Amino acid sequence: FKKIKVIHNMIEYNLDTNNVYDISIPYNFNGNQPSFYNVNKGQLKYLESDGLIYSVQNGASCNVPEVNFNIHCTGTHTEFVGHILKDSGDIGMLLKDLMIPAILITVNPVVFTSSNDTYHVDVNDDEYVITKDLIKNKFINWLNYEPQALIIRTQPNPINKRFYEYKQNVPFFTNDALEYIVGKNISHLIVDLPSIDRMKDGGQLKNHRIFWSNSDKLNFEININSKNTITELSYIPDEIVDGFYFINIQLPHFVCDAAPSRPLLYKID
Repeated sequence: FKKIKVIHNMIEYNLDTNNVYDISIPYNFNGNQPSFYNVNKGQLKYLESDGLIYSVQNGASCNVPEVNFNIHCTGTHTEFVGHILKDSGDIGMLLKDLMIPAILITVNPVVFTSSNDTYHVDVNDDEYVITKDLIKNKFINWLNYEPQALIIRTQPNPINKRFYEYKQNVPFFTNDALEYIVGKNISHLIVDLPSIDRMKDGGQLKNHRIFWSNSDKLNFEININSKNTITELSYIPDEIVDGFYFINIQLPHFVCDAAPSRPLLYKID
């Protein structure tokens, strides 16, 4: 039993390390995984050398697995601005804060035609989106906490959502929603969807560009030095109530635009 003291906005919070929620999807190689763009599942096999398979089950003295997986499309991952730059950079150097003040909200995506929001490409009448108002109506209750991270759970939220094969009509954010989020000084966005953009937007990825932009510029020019992160394909069980938490986004030091991640939510004691 341990407690961590965190000071945010001159207020001291006690976090109980027993009250922590893992909102990542466990990466089960060769097993059930979420899938985006119909990519191959992440695979694990054992090193083969000199006629020996390095697996204890096959008679070796130890297991030496080799893995192959798509970071962006088969599991919980965190990405930064290198995702849309020629130099993909080093996400492992980015996250320095161990405990980030965060708000969790739950939204029910709505049909695009029921909203006055905009998107940068044509959207079909039957497509669902997360709008500015959906976020604003929930987020406004927590403004005084001045969160740096926003976690968005979408409904419906069945447990098998962890292994969806996302192929078409995947909910996404409107441009207005991202502009609102940026305007609230959110640096870390965590969602349970495979992308904050429409599955097909002609390669523009405008919502990503808005989030990694110089927000004071009307044309949302990319800020190549942005420290903002987007975590996609998380899963937030319904038992975790909306509210104020601290989040620790754990990730390996991959010299890459993204890395598999394990966001941990710490409840206020």
